[in-house]
Amino acid sequence: MISRSVKRYIGASLIAVAVALPLVLVACGGEEVVEEVESSVEWSYSGEGGPANWASLSADNERCGSGTQQSPIDIAGYAKGDSPPISFSYRKEAESVTNAGTAITVNYPSGNRLGLSERTYQLETVTAHTPSEHHVDGKSYPLELQLLHSQTFGDVAVVSMLFEIGDENPLVQEIVDSMPSEVGTADVTGVLNARGLMTKDLGYYSYKGSMTKPPCAEPVDWFVMLETGTVSQGQVDALQNLTGANNRPLQALNGREIATSGSRTGP
Repeated sequence: MISRSVKRYIGASLIAVAVALPLVLVACGGEEVVEEVESSVEWSYSGEGGPANWASLSADNERCGSGTQQSPIDIAGYAKGDSPPISFSYRKEAESVTNAGTAITVNYPSGNRLGLSERTYQLETVTAHTPSEHHVDGKSYPLELQLLHSQTFGDVAVVSMLFEIGDENPLVQEIVDSMPSEVGTADVTGVLNARGLMTKDLGYYSYKGSMTKPPCAEPVDWFVMLETGTVSQGQVDALQNLTGANNRPLQALNGREIATSGSRTGP
């Protein structure tokens, strides 16, 4: 179970991790003096702080290397499952948009609900990943929006929307218009109601996974919508120009089952 405090911790997209490095100094008298010097390494999507090194940046990130239910994955080999219908009741407008350097995230107040059978979750954030983190049958997409929901006792559910290049997306444009050009948080300039993301087909793929950024907490219930949306190349470029490519590499399935609630079944 992911506690509320841990979820808040993962909600921050820019985390500075202190790595203790021993430094040996030789004093004038010939005695060795060992001191500890802290070097701050921020997790990122490339270089020294990239995904291959996340687990070693902090003990808190251990799951990034040893977890067996990690995300994202290539959604393939799925089968029709006994999945409950999904419903969205998004009534509240966004409060702000954060540019964390690693991602653009829209922040929402309480009052936007995701329903799954008898379970109810509150929408907290919508985060953009360019290109997509999840693949479907080996295919990557230009944009993935991940809608993070939580319950008061800590369970987390993420709904993923995948986008093809095509017509400009009005809600994505609101994100682009509101996002700060520098690292920081800005008020929303438009409405940014998440119900504008909803597809007509509410079928989805589902599986047990994790958060896709440090500390890679698991388990997380993932629901990747079957129907894709469209976004313009200019909108994708605007997001990626601020964050760079921010997709974690695909993770091993490790025997997990992927179910679909819609009409699609495995190839």
